[in-house]
Amino acid sequence: MIGLTHCMTRLRFTLNDYSLVNEANLKGNKEIATAQKAGGQYQVVIGTHVGDVYSVILDKIGTRKTMESEKKGALNSIIEIITKVITPILGVLLASGLIQGVLMILTFAGLIQETDGAYIILNAMGQAIFNFFPVILGYTSARAFKLDPAIGIIIGATIIFPGMVENLASGDAVMTLFEGTIAATPVFQTFFGIPILFPVMGYGSTVIPIIFIVYFASKINQYLKKKIPAVMAFTLVPFLTILITIPISLLVIGPITNMLSELISNSVSSLYGVSTIFTSFIVALIYQPLVILGLHWPLITLGLQNLGSHGSDYILPTLFTASFAQAAVVAAVYLKSKSKVQKEIAVPAFISALFCIIEPAIYGVTLPIKKRFVFSMLGGAIGGTFISVFGADMYGGVVGIFGFVSFLNPNGEYTGLIISIIGVLISIVVSFLLTYFIFDEAVENEDCSPQQKSPDSKAKVIYSPLRGNVTELKNATDSAFANELLGKGILFYPEGNQIIAPFDGMITTLFPTGHAVGITSTDGVEMLIHVGKDTVRLDGKHFKKIKKQGELVKQGEVIVEFDLEAIKNENFSTETPVVITNLDNNKNILVTKNGLINYQDELMSIQLIQENETEGISGDSSTKDGGSFA
Repeated sequence: MIGLTHCMTRLRFTLNDYSLVNEANLKGNKEIATAQKAGGQYQVVIGTHVGDVYSVILDKIGTRKTMESEKKGALNSIIEIITKVITPILGVLLASGLIQGVLMILTFAGLIQETDGAYIILNAMGQAIFNFFPVILGYTSARAFKLDPAIGIIIGATIIFPGMVENLASGDAVMTLFEGTIAATPVFQTFFGIPILFPVMGYGSTVIPIIFIVYFASKINQYLKKKIPAVMAFTLVPFLTILITIPISLLVIGPITNMLSELISNSVSSLYGVSTIFTSFIVALIYQPLVILGLHWPLITLGLQNLGSHGSDYILPTLFTASFAQAAVVAAVYLKSKSKVQKEIAVPAFISALFCIIEPAIYGVTLPIKKRFVFSMLGGAIGGTFISVFGADMYGGVVGIFGFVSFLNPNGEYTGLIISIIGVLISIVVSFLLTYFIFDEAVENEDCSPQQKSPDSKAKVIYSPLRGNVTELKNATDSAFANELLGKGILFYPEGNQIIAPFDGMITTLFPTGHAVGITSTDGVEMLIHVGKDTVRLDGKHFKKIKKQGELVKQGEVIVEFDLEAIKNENFSTETPVVITNLDNNKNILVTKNGLINYQDELMSIQLIQENETEGISGDSSTKDGGSFA
């Protein structure tokens, strides 16, 4: 084999000897729509899930002779990895947050005490996932990075092993690194003479460290598998992976975490002496990102130290609004979303956030779509700054919806309580409105056409994504489309230079070359638009992507622009199949117009299943990995 690539629906093999292909065997496979030699390649038509098959084949053959995939920014890559690691445990994370909320209600109502057996058991149930987060994420990270999950578990368990904090980050310092600077850090233990800078708060409830450690372990593991004979690999590979990974990781990640923590703590203390308003806004703004990085503890520690030494604190009030801002964003998403899955995630995430358990909201709703997370940051920062500027201190460490009592001054003064309520309302209003109006996730029912809304017809009208002449799909020269192996639809001979959204929904697939688009409507209709035949070979030439994969679009918005004449001049056919790929979820397709058709003319209507059975946007691999619309 010379190379392997894939486009929207098919694997494309470039082979040295095509006579070796067992075409009958391929065509007899029920998972393969068809197989054929075309365009100088051997093409195996799989369907829109071709990416999953492609990855499996690469793992089997151990090569990466592929086209360059679409480049992603560092931030997008990190968020994608975090979301992929969190998604498998999102349901349990939401459940744990709800249990914590129930416990707080029972305790605040006086129905149980902290010494009761019921409290102890419920607290363990709700806190277990947070106390052992690195262990659980060690498992999910290992699966994401194709490492033995057992190794991931051991790595996670090691970094939170009982006594690690007490023995490595407390007691009498044996030395101080960077003494006399803002980064001065005490060292309590060494590893064969190398200073161990273990975080004072440990790695419990952190996310980023374990992900990076397991990623490093996966690379070590892959290297060892190549070097160690199979007869010795069963024991020796995991032994050396753990032995090498953990010390190196802790000696590197520990110092970085400690230095960042000290830098945050010292910087905040210094900045408050310069400008209260500016510092309050910055602290409130960065608090939520710090939660993801596990670096929020220095701020909380400063606040708790103030409570212990002075009886009140001015830092914690700045952070108090964050959970309410998250809750407001989740509420807006719940109201705007047409997806049952998103709504099911939003409800427990909202309840948890009210009790200052914001991880379910962050990882389930806001972080996968950066705008939502930014809106939460802004809302929390504005409200938190308001509380700080008006001098409302906290006199206790209670947080969440019951935390308002912490603003009551023991001498009977309740002004701080009023200020805190106003500040929280500001955060809620700002975050909610930004999410609801600026980041419009899905169109409301009132915006749907009468044909879509009619409870009698159960039909959805689809509008044309292209301009040009249309004919029956069976006239396509590509047999996979002509035989309706990829779905039913219509064939375009384009005269325009754009692909526009045929309905409101999500771009679930946008091939890196821009020649093919998969879009899923808010009520679950999945459409594939494939410009030209074999245009994947243009490698993106003459195509310009306006939108991104995972982006939500409204009907009529431009997704891709292309140079029709340039494509023709390259001797490529521009016939463009437009097909519905998920016929299991639809009863019938009726083409409503033939001949010349313009953008946004009625193209076809879909007979949908019963409304109460519709799942909304089903998504592709990026949605499944992300847990929500990323």
